[in-house]
Order: sequence, then structure tokens, then C-alpha cells
Amino acid sequence: MVSPAATGATVAADAPPDVAETMVFAMSEWLLETEVVQLGLASALNQVATLLAQARAGAAGPALEDPAALTLSRAPRQAFLSRSERAALAGATRRFEAPEWIAQMMPRLDGRVRQFVRPLQIDVRGRINTLRVADGRGGQRRFAGLAGLAELAEIARPFLTYLPRQDRRGFVDAVDFVVADPVAANAGDAGRTILVTDLAVFEFTARGARALSVHPGVSGPMLRERTPAAVSLDGAAITAVPDAALLRRLRIDIDPRRVRDIEFAAGAGRREALLRLHAAEAAAHFERGDQPLV
Repeated sequence: MVSPAATGATVAADAPPDVAETMVFAMSEWLLETEVVQLGLASALNQVATLLAQARAGAAGPALEDPAALTLSRAPRQAFLSRSERAALAGATRRFEAPEWIAQMMPRLDGRVRQFVRPLQIDVRGRINTLRVADGRGGQRRFAGLAGLAELAEIARPFLTYLPRQDRRGFVDAVDFVVADPVAANAGDAGRTILVTDLAVFEFTARGARALSVHPGVSGPMLRERTPAAVSLDGAAITAVPDAALLRRLRIDIDPRRVRDIEFAAGAGRREALLRLHAAEAAAHFERGDQPLV
């Protein structure tokens, strides 16, 4: 499933939610009741889902911590990608220096912070790999990974993950390399991992893995084909989608430039989508003081 606007296609204002919008709404459900959401670098869906959760929850919604700008903010703002650090600074209620955040803030966030992480692989035990995968020739292909992921797995409960495209390369029986094991890192029911994909929402606990909900329009055979056999699909509900008013707010106020679509584009199409988004962000202005994004 591909978000239509990821290819540059025009989407009618009153169109039903597409896959990107279904995903960010489902992701926002898991962010409504937390105190702080950490914004991963270039994690477009995590950012938009957080801003949507803030809009849905109002003053009781989560604060957004931006690791690039080292800011903490509850101020409503639009989603940005290449200009996200500038946007974070414009709406910040507090700014931290890196040593202060690591030494003083992180220890206080145990059980109070969440972040949607995009893994290279996630397996049927909810283990996460963001570092390296087998290349099919007996070697391994390395990636940058995510600094502090194992530490985040110990304080972020439940541990939240997402895959814009669910297939058997990313959702596997066993990861090639374990970077974090959130289920094992937290005792009892606290050991829980959630995965939101373009097809469904899954839960991993010490008791096993299961689908919590399946997105509208996703067939049973398609889901089974792209899901490891050890994951139960029985009894899954239909994923809730935003109503017309919230969908309009998402499209017009929160993410008018469709930052959410970037993670669905690939190859040459991704380059073109990034160029379009960069141009749109360069032409935009901050709401506070109408400062040009240059």
C-alpha cells in the first residue's frame, strides 16, 4: 500500500483517509497519554503522529522533545522535515544543552516518555534491529542505527515501532542482530512492544505476538502473506480512522505539506518528493512572527 500523495498525485480534500493518514492516526492513539514524545531525526510519521496527538489531547497532550534542537515544546505547530529544527526552536518552552538532557532529564523520564522507532527489522519476539542485516552474499550491510535505543527500550513503555511497508524483509521470524529487546528489558506486563504498519497494528509480549487491529481494506490473505506465521491474526478488530473534522485538521493545520508521505516514497520518486517538500517548506513561514524559513 502506498500513500497516493507520495507520488505527487493530488488528493481531494474530502477523500477518505489514505494509508499514511490511517497510520498516523493509529500511532497517535499510543501517544495521547504519555508526557513526552521524543522526535527521532527525520522520523516523519512519528513527528506528525505526535502533533496529531497534541491536537487531539489539547493541554493534556504530550510535550515534544526534539533531539536536534534540544527543545521541549507543547506549542501547536505544523509538521516540517528539512526545517523541523527551526520550527522546534520557534515554539520551544524550554531548551536544553545535551549534557543536561542526558544526565538530568532522561533519568526522570522512566515510564513517561515514548517514541515511534522505525526498525530495519522487528521479529516475532518484538526484538529490534536498526544496525545491520544480512546482504545475501554471506556478509552484512551496516546502517547508522539509533543511538541509545537499548536505553530507550528500558524507559519507554510500551515500546513503539512502525514500518511504512510491512513485508517479510522487515517483519521477520528472527532479527539478524539484536539492538534492543523491549519485552525482555521490562518485567511482566510492562514488557510490551507495539508495531504499526501500513497493514495493521501488532502487539508483542512475553506471551507471544498478535494483531490488535487490521486497517480497513486489508485482506486476510495479504496480511497473512506478509506476517510471520508465529504471529496470531485471530480476533483482530478493524483499525479506527479519523473522523472528517480531525482528518481536515490533519490535512490543513497540522501537515499541509504532507510530510507524512515522505516515508512511503522510494528510489527516484523519493528524491522528487523530497525536492517538492523542501521547496514547499522553504516558501512557508513560521506562525510566530511570520519569520521566513531560510
